[in-house]
Amino acid sequence: MIAKVIAHGTTRGEAIAKMKRALEELVIEGIDTNTDFLLKIISNYDFIRGNYDTSFIEKEIRGKTLIRKE
Repeated sequence: MIAKVIAHGTTRGEAIAKMKRALEELVIEGIDTNTDFLLKIISNYDFIRGNYDTSFIEKEIRGKTLIRKE
């Protein structure tokens, strides 16, 4: 990890908006970053509504259905 970006707001929506702006303005040169991935997460409707759990990234962001191995 080379940086940690934290956003605060009086509401969840305000904090998400501040984080989105910070990530859109973030410039890191010379290495790959996960900025696009983070923007995809915070732009997701379920994330914005606070409707997520530990399987959120696998189901919503990667678009995969978790398959139980037998």
